[in-house]
Amino acid sequence: MKSLNPGYKLLTLIIASLLLSVTFHIRLNLIIAAGCLLVTFCTPGVNRRRLLLGLLPFFLAALGMFTAGLYFGADGGNQGVEVTMFGQRTLYASNLTTALQLSSRILAYGGLGMLYAFTSNAFELVMSLMQQFHLPPKFAYGILAAYHFFPVVREEYGIVGAALKARGVKAGPVSTKRLFPMLVQAMERSESLAMAMESRGFQDDAPRATAFRTRVRPADFCFLFGLNGLITAGLLFL
Repeated sequence: MKSLNPGYKLLTLIIASLLLSVTFHIRLNLIIAAGCLLVTFCTPGVNRRRLLLGLLPFFLAALGMFTAGLYFGADGGNQGVEVTMFGQRTLYASNLTTALQLSSRILAYGGLGMLYAFTSNAFELVMSLMQQFHLPPKFAYGILAAYHFFPVVREEYGIVGAALKARGVKAGPVSTKRLFPMLVQAMERSESLAMAMESRGFQDDAPRATAFRTRVRPADFCFLFGLNGLITAGLLFL
């Protein structure tokens, strides 16, 4: 999975999410969720502990939706049907079917998201968006700068907290005494970064070299058409 082009991988999973959104299909949602998690878990180099921790919010949300669908239906327990574009009948009521429909969809989306998040590199994604999808460089480098700026903000937050503690000043996690100096330092670093880019001749329309090129291989198209073809077949025949 890590060898696939990240831009085409993102496109594939977006299309897969749109296909799953047109109907409530319990078995297909569970198959997609289980398959994505299995592939992610078996991919070499994936931090499995972080994967399990990242899945925790999805499981909690699925549990909440399951409870809401089971006990708090809008129709007061009366069942109804809805015909989707694939001709499937979807129950909507405060019953077990509705609860499974709602919770399984969350698990399917969570599986697709975890599959991409743990098998893709942010820098390679931006390079792919520039080279294959013609994203303007000013947006691409802005995305990269914002992505790499989060650790800087976290570091500044810790430094300010340590400085306040050394002075004997009590400040909570969201106190303005802690947040305001952190934001000032972050703005100063962002201005320094902008000046550094300008001093190195960064211009949006200027020709430039790239650190590396992302390739589009037959495996990317196989993944694009294979996954979405399987989902479409599942919507029609399961």
